[in-house]
Amino acid sequence: MRRVGGRSRQPGVGWTIGSLALVAVLFVSLETTAGLLPDAVKSVVGDTPRVIAIVLVVLVVVACTALYIRHLRAKVEAAAAAEDLGEEQVRRERAALLQRVHSTWTRDLTLRWNDAVRIEVGLQDTPTAVHDPWGPRALTTDTGTSLPDGTTMRDVFEQHGHQLLVLGAPGAGKTVHLLELTAALVQEAQADAEAPVPVFLLLTNWRGGSLEDWLISELRNRYRVSSAVASALLAQGGLCFVLDGLDEVDPEQEEECVARINAFISADGYPHCFLALSCRVADYGRLREKLTVNGAVTVQPLPVPAVHTFLNAAGTRVRALRAAAAADPDLARLLTTPLMLGIAVLAYSGVDEGSVSSSGTLEERRGLVYDAFLERMVTRDRTLRGEHTTARFGLRQVESRLLLMARVMNAYQATVVYPKDPFRLEFQAPPEVLDEIYRGRAFMRAATAPVRFLYASSSVFATAISVYTRTALPLLTRSAFPYLQKGFVTFARERALLRDSGGGVAFIHKTFQDHLARRVSALTLEQQRELLEQSRA
Repeated sequence: MRRVGGRSRQPGVGWTIGSLALVAVLFVSLETTAGLLPDAVKSVVGDTPRVIAIVLVVLVVVACTALYIRHLRAKVEAAAAAEDLGEEQVRRERAALLQRVHSTWTRDLTLRWNDAVRIEVGLQDTPTAVHDPWGPRALTTDTGTSLPDGTTMRDVFEQHGHQLLVLGAPGAGKTVHLLELTAALVQEAQADAEAPVPVFLLLTNWRGGSLEDWLISELRNRYRVSSAVASALLAQGGLCFVLDGLDEVDPEQEEECVARINAFISADGYPHCFLALSCRVADYGRLREKLTVNGAVTVQPLPVPAVHTFLNAAGTRVRALRAAAAADPDLARLLTTPLMLGIAVLAYSGVDEGSVSSSGTLEERRGLVYDAFLERMVTRDRTLRGEHTTARFGLRQVESRLLLMARVMNAYQATVVYPKDPFRLEFQAPPEVLDEIYRGRAFMRAATAPVRFLYASSSVFATAISVYTRTALPLLTRSAFPYLQKGFVTFARERALLRDSGGGVAFIHKTFQDHLARRVSALTLEQQRELLEQSRA
């Protein structure tokens, strides 16, 4: 059996020929420029520039051909290595992957705001949202058939041949439905060794390029699956990819992302690969190219009468919200998603009538609800778990840290940060930001070269650096990232302001993050400096 990832023991003939040819081209070029071409060479190639140029071109072609042949051989060897993987190794890594998906995403699907609202939303089959070569040319997202009550996302996924697009408004529950689908697929994969393993990934981390390469990279970096095993499982149809947040891809790359997904599931790619993904319905409607998955389903908003019915049944604790929604149709329409209805119930539970602010555009109204929610969750004397606790952080301190966190995350176009490794945020950054970071790192490495030399040659200096990295550096990191301190992150999760997400933390919803980031962008430089000081208090 061939060792996974092993190289062929045959000499790299292609690389040798290519390297020698390139060296020869460089030698001839330099000698010709200096007029020092040996007579023996002149007798073969002549002394005219045209002949020498032709010889150089031939040598370059030979070198490139040799290198290309070596590249093809490397691909063949990699494919052969994947085919020769031991069944035991694939089985072992498959089991480990399944366990990591379960522990990261599906072990506890209870989202905090759902503790306040338990209400089912409807699903609508939306066949015109995806490309159908035999159907009408017009592709829309506003027509479809309502599915029977009790239809699960697993049922819909099965009906559409295991390729599905999930559409919906912000906060409609797209991510929750995808997680429930993932949980169902995890159970099936645990019971059946032949069932595909669901892999939950965030499309916000995709930064361009081949989708296949990105999927394998994510499996390696986030789930610790070797590239060879990932390729083997993909080729065998042993994976089901659940991709959340097509609308959170860089807007300039959304069209490319759709094209990459379509290419991935094309006849020349992986046409039978299980795939589910989500997108906001408004963002998807603006795309020029539609997905070629088998089907689409739209998570329906709650009917306005259902909102009033729920508030009427909720009792006196929401009488202020009930009165405000009855008097303001726009506020009632804002509450037609489970997210905003739950947030509003938590924000205004127990307040006096007249305390519910409602004015402005839809985004401004949503912002008012989020601001009230933030204040309420910090100042209440207990967590959502029912444990009576006093707030360990003041409102202004919590608010300032979350505002800074939202600003940084939006600057990097990220939806998840990692408190144990705050610098991992950069790997979610767009290419232009990464270029700036890497240029800065190259400069710092050059500037600190003498210091690193002393570190390598002096035991005293090495001891000093060790003390610095264990004491001062953590303090500086906490100062630079006050919103990622362990105690604060724990508090914010208990208060339902942050949630766990794939080994990191995220805001309870992207619309909450966007609202806080907009608040920071509206501040003056002096106000932003005051905000930073408040966060470090």
